[in-house]
Amino acid sequence: MTTIAVVNSSTRVNDQDTKTMVRAVATQVRKHASPTFGIDSAPVVFIADVSAAQPGMWVINVMDDPDQADVLGWHTESQGDLIFGRVFAAPVVDHGGGVLDGGSIGISVASVLSHEVLETFADPHVNLWADNGAGAAIAYEICDPVESDGYVITDRYSGANVLVSNFVTPSWFDVNASKGSQFDWMGTTGGPFEMSKGGYWVQMREGKVSQKFGESFPEWKKASKAADTSRGARRTS
Repeated sequence: MTTIAVVNSSTRVNDQDTKTMVRAVATQVRKHASPTFGIDSAPVVFIADVSAAQPGMWVINVMDDPDQADVLGWHTESQGDLIFGRVFAAPVVDHGGGVLDGGSIGISVASVLSHEVLETFADPHVNLWADNGAGAAIAYEICDPVESDGYVITDRYSGANVLVSNFVTPSWFDVNASKGSQFDWMGTTGGPFEMSKGGYWVQMREGKVSQKFGESFPEWKKASKAADTSRGARRTS
């Protein structure tokens, strides 16, 4: 597993807060996601500048304004197995979210970073699907189905409480999983392919790809799923 490097190019988030959220996400990957998925942990580190990235690193850049309206973040893969992503601070903060905490809407820049890092970790090539047993394949996006949910990791250095993204487990993608299984980290879903009210997924049925949103998924966030740079858009293209 390669290193996931995070660089801050934003004026809405300072380097100190970026380092704090990176430490929280690194803890989440090492202690929560890695054991849950049985994948070797990927180091998540802060680097001062994109030019400091070493060959083979997956670089996620925290920036101010999205390249398309209301996009919060995305990651993708380009030619040569170059995996990279972006997190946009302005839409989060401008809609009432916080940098480290959830603000008034329960979304933080840190939780968007967590979301992108976790999905990069679980499916770096954006090409995995799971059969839901009902004629559809669901994209292997581990944060989307519980996108509205988050939990706090306390940074041991600063003492700051950092809101990170919830994520579903491998059992969530297994239609035959037992009822006693853990289907997401926070325990908000009760079975395979069960979406939270603020969740979302990409599905493929009879060769046609579409998107499905939970009943409480915010309208302003739907635009981010239509952007042609998003992971979801890559699957629907």
